Amino acid sequence: MVVARPGALACLAIILFLGLPSALEAEPAPLNETGFEWAYWTIVDSVTVSGNNDTKPWVILREMETQPGEILDPATFRRDIHFLRDMTPFSSVEARADSLAPGHCAIRIEVRERSGILIRAVLPQVKYDFENGFTYGVRWNDQSFRGRLEDLTVSYMRNEQNDDAFNLSWSTPWIGWKHISLGVGAAYFNRGDIPDQICVLERIGLTSYVGIPLTESRITFSQLLLSLTFDKSRTGGEEEDGQTVESEGKEVSVSPLVGYRFDSRDSGLRPTTGGTFSTSFRATFPIDDGRNLYYRVTAEGRRFKELGEKTVVGVFSHVDYQLGDYPDYSYIRLGGPESLRGYPINRFKGHHRWYSSIEWRYQFIPRTVFAFPIIHEFDIAMGFVTFVDSGIVWNGSEDFTLDMFHGTSGVGIDLYSPIQDVVRFEYGFSVHGAQLFHVSSGIRF
Repeated sequence: MVVARPGALACLAIILFLGLPSALEAEPAPLNETGFEWAYWTIVDSVTVSGNNDTKPWVILREMETQPGEILDPATFRRDIHFLRDMTPFSSVEARADSLAPGHCAIRIEVRERSGILIRAVLPQVKYDFENGFTYGVRWNDQSFRGRLEDLTVSYMRNEQNDDAFNLSWSTPWIGWKHISLGVGAAYFNRGDIPDQICVLERIGLTSYVGIPLTESRITFSQLLLSLTFDKSRTGGEEEDGQTVESEGKEVSVSPLVGYRFDSRDSGLRPTTGGTFSTSFRATFPIDDGRNLYYRVTAEGRRFKELGEKTVVGVFSHVDYQLGDYPDYSYIRLGGPESLRGYPINRFKGHHRWYSSIEWRYQFIPRTVFAFPIIHEFDIAMGFVTFVDSGIVWNGSEDFTLDMFHGTSGVGIDLYSPIQDVVRFEYGFSVHGAQLFHVSSGIRF
């Protein structure tokens, strides 16, 4: 029990620290304001964009809280520039101010776009840990599809257990100037072996969602989320008597979801302040398999605090809880680079899950832009991270004990690039003495 207590206490401490994310608790990294300070607290007559060849100018302007006719607030404007700088299409963003009349100014946003060869290339995908080996594949991801910051992704992944996964998705955070989110996706999964417990062997999923804005502000943005998912799956595995069983037909289900999301971060890639909170309630209606309705409740929170120009502390907590007549094989996994980084991928499984993390991040190489032939500009940044993770999976209330909590800690390097956004090299240590090295891509939180 002694080794489990730190994990449980860490989860509780993170929940208390999270609270509800608030906007602009600390100012983002300072803008280069030489010759710019005079414009603060004056009226903005216009905001124009230059340097963009692919991204539509109105798409850039709608991401800014600063709009014509409003007072130029320093903290808000710094947030706007930091937010734009961390968007995938841009290698750099600078701001200029012109004086038009006493008490008035005109803002000019000058962007430099990354090469389309980089942000639209078909790229290899690799994840690795010592126990499960490599997960590899390819991905094509256009995060500025049609020049409107829409996200179009096609990917294929395979691991050393011969599991295959294919995904296709499209999403947009805006419809015109309305902050209405839309998305559709399709996924296919096929397991390469017969597992020792009943689980999903093959799955086809279709999903769609819409996010309805509840606020107009970009800085403290909230949405009502509505989603509908269709699943068709085949299950199988070995039962306790050693017999291999497989479902006779396809198990079909339809799952509507309602949720809420709040976001006050100053950047989706490298946030320095603010946070997010989201929660959802999903009901699953099985069709033609004799099973009753079952549910899943999910809640997640992030919070970020800037400690200096290059240093940020981030905390994260996530909960999944299932209710009703859910299938025995509907396990939720825990372990690996997305949750407990001192354990192998999917090391623990249960019907309910709670995990939390705290990270200290230090960016020791700021974003640096290089010029190359053909691809033109290539930018890179690098940061050091130390972390503590904790979590638990359980089936019934009797399993939710201190002994069931697991804790890990470790160090890592985050490599930010226009190709993957962030590639993470992390070395984790579990409280039980295990040590694992993970290589993964994508933003964890």
